[in-house]
Amino acid sequence: MLRQGHLKEFLSDKGRNNFVRGREHQCPPKLPSPARTINTINGGSDDTSINSVKFTTTQKLKRSITHEQYDGLEESIIFDESDADDLTFPHNDALVITLCILDTDVKCIMMDDGSGACIIHPRVLIQMRLKDKIVSHCVTLIGFNNAVKQTSGEYTLPVLAGGVTLEAIFHIMDQTTTYNAIVGQPWIHPMKATPSSLYLVIKFQTPWQIFSISGE
Repeated sequence: MLRQGHLKEFLSDKGRNNFVRGREHQCPPKLPSPARTINTINGGSDDTSINSVKFTTTQKLKRSITHEQYDGLEESIIFDESDADDLTFPHNDALVITLCILDTDVKCIMMDDGSGACIIHPRVLIQMRLKDKIVSHCVTLIGFNNAVKQTSGEYTLPVLAGGVTLEAIFHIMDQTTTYNAIVGQPWIHPMKATPSSLYLVIKFQTPWQIFSISGE
């Protein structure tokens, strides 16, 4: 209740000072500056655009509030109309964000909570100067249409978001794609993150706050 701004009038001066000092110690750490930035690699170009279609409507979307509660979290993760200020409804856009992977800001990463694997394009690793460190490992991935694709290797990479770093195994797939990487359940679930394709934002609770990343 105190962290949410309630009951402070019942604190003594000593208790109020201790509470303020405790909040200061919980400030999120300063994020490191990325060594480089990787833009879209579709067709080997640096085009940062996403091929998508925007739809407009004359009727205002009736926005409902979505609550997601996980065990061990102190607060609920909430999506409301403030998350949709810059959006035009209805839309069919994917949730595409930028994440700091290792020491690089990688753009055009699709968040897919229906994917059981994290996938990265080999040209991203080349730009990150990790080509010689790729581990050869073949995995069979099956799409929703039962199409079978083979990966060529894998690499474990730290992913930084909201002051929290979590390692994820990325399977390397050399296929024509709009995205630099696809991040799925192996990263989303351990981060206890909640992506919303409707609001085009992903939220997760860090030790310091509920942190959100908006789509590109």
